[in-house]
Amino acid sequence: MSLRAPIIAPTAVIPDITADTGLSAVGAGLLTGLPVLLFALATPLATRSIRRFGPEATIILCLAGVLAGTVIRSLGPAWVVLAGTILIGAAMTLGNIAVPVLIRRDVPFNRISAATGAYSATMNIGSMATLLGTAPLAAVVGWRWAIAAWGMVTAAGLAYWLLRQRHARNSTLESTVEPARAPAVPVVSDGPGAAAATARAAIDRTRFRRVVALLVLAF
Repeated sequence: MSLRAPIIAPTAVIPDITADTGLSAVGAGLLTGLPVLLFALATPLATRSIRRFGPEATIILCLAGVLAGTVIRSLGPAWVVLAGTILIGAAMTLGNIAVPVLIRRDVPFNRISAATGAYSATMNIGSMATLLGTAPLAAVVGWRWAIAAWGMVTAAGLAYWLLRQRHARNSTLESTVEPARAPAVPVVSDGPGAAAATARAAIDRTRFRRVVALLVLAF
């Protein structure tokens, strides 16, 4: 829900935002355009974060960034609103990449489609709920509090992932205190033929990945 709702919330109260901050029509368009642009520009940052810290830590960084950006965006004048929007877009990019990686790694193969569908549906449900709820909320408490209020959802998600990461770390520490195991039996190669087959398979995988990358880029 935190990967789309924060950029949908301002669309319901754009007249209030422009009247209060003096944003032009271009600036108002950037409230939703900047995050989408960041989805492309910040992707290398997301992949680097996943490789270095893992998908769980990257999701925590994502939620922390979205929460910080949501708060910042609701505080100041036009440039602060746009700065918070940029932070939200960059942080969301981390989650856009990390969640599918986590699903592919942890979900059984026959359930990946269902998990991915639930993930996508939740983003859409969150967007719809935010779009329908922000304007009535703004009529009561003002647009700043209305768009900041959705940060509670992000805060709840962040708290969950922090607890999950802490539990995983404790489990890892406990698992290191185990009796010594017997040394692994070395695997004997089948000779040059096996090595050549392995090399050919690696080349085939690389070629396939390049073709997929080119197709995604063209799409």
